[in-house]
Amino acid sequence: MSVSKTPNPGINQAIFVAAFFAIAFQVSGAQAQAEVLRGSAIAVDGRVLMVHGKKVTLANINVPELGTQCMMRGKLRDCGKFSQLGLTELVVAASIQCLKTARQKYICKTEDGYDLAFGQIHAGWAVPISSAPRHYFTKMQEAKAKKRMLWSALLPDGSLNVASTLLHKP
Repeated sequence: MSVSKTPNPGINQAIFVAAFFAIAFQVSGAQAQAEVLRGSAIAVDGRVLMVHGKKVTLANINVPELGTQCMMRGKLRDCGKFSQLGLTELVVAASIQCLKTARQKYICKTEDGYDLAFGQIHAGWAVPISSAPRHYFTKMQEAKAKKRMLWSALLPDGSLNVASTLLHKP
């Protein structure tokens, strides 16, 4: 008596169909949660934008809050306001696209793909959070070496530069 080694096609087909629908459900669920905002933006502060009436917080960076006093070029200044102006420069007259992350923050880029959080780090108006992409830290080291903006701004008592204090914020 010979035993067939050919698997039962009905069972294999059922397993394939079940796996297909499980994967399709996961993909459609992920797409349903992905929120994308497009259009023009206004900088509320150094990491928050207003896009179509919705506040959008940039992921992966820390910036000084509005009203944070610092010494720049020998004068007491509002480093939070300067950070806001830096973000304003990145979004003025630009169309942006913001994708919501799992942490309820957004990765926002200009229409040509320039990452706004990366741009704030490059200019010296922001520092990356500990879980930020590696290239953010490379860019931060460049900004630090060139003493861009917050890397040259001191706390009012002259004890530390403002960027260093932001690195330790949660």
